[in-house]
Amino acid sequence: MYLSDSQYENIKENVVDMYEECGLTTYPIDCMEIARRLNYRLVPYSKLKGKKLVTAMNISMDGFHMLVEDKVSGMFMWVIFYNDENSHERQRWTILHEIGHIRLDHTQESELAEAEANFFAKYSIAPPPLIHYAQCDDYIDVAVKFDLSIQAAYYSMCYYHKWLQYGPADYEPVEIRMLELFGLAA
Repeated sequence: MYLSDSQYENIKENVVDMYEECGLTTYPIDCMEIARRLNYRLVPYSKLKGKKLVTAMNISMDGFHMLVEDKVSGMFMWVIFYNDENSHERQRWTILHEIGHIRLDHTQESELAEAEANFFAKYSIAPPPLIHYAQCDDYIDVAVKFDLSIQAAYYSMCYYHKWLQYGPADYEPVEIRMLELFGLAA
């Protein structure tokens, strides 16, 4: 499913807003630190036992999120469950994907929600302006510098090439904000 230009731009803004809220200034992006700074609780599947683990695996082999009430404070908080048997890189992608669902206010599963969360994860984990600044020559460079799986790095590099080919001649305001956060703006 393709998103509209305005949907892509809104997600990019949301990602950079998240970087600002979390005080991110370096890459590779630390998704666990982002979750902590946003006060989202992370629960690996290995902490679940019996029926809870079976239920989690039935919901998703990778991960999911839910709003739960803290028994001590009575406050509701977001919890992201993720399969820690998956590769480190896949866990990072999953956590950012679930953060995307939360930040984009998705309340129901849909093809649109999945497309938006996938773009959120892709853009937040290896945005083209940072790939450009990192002077990645190929997807292996992207994998190493951004701590991605080879497959995710390949797709990130493809997106980077499209960004170079079809994007604006100059950085967009949201990209300048991002580069300034990372201390990379000229």
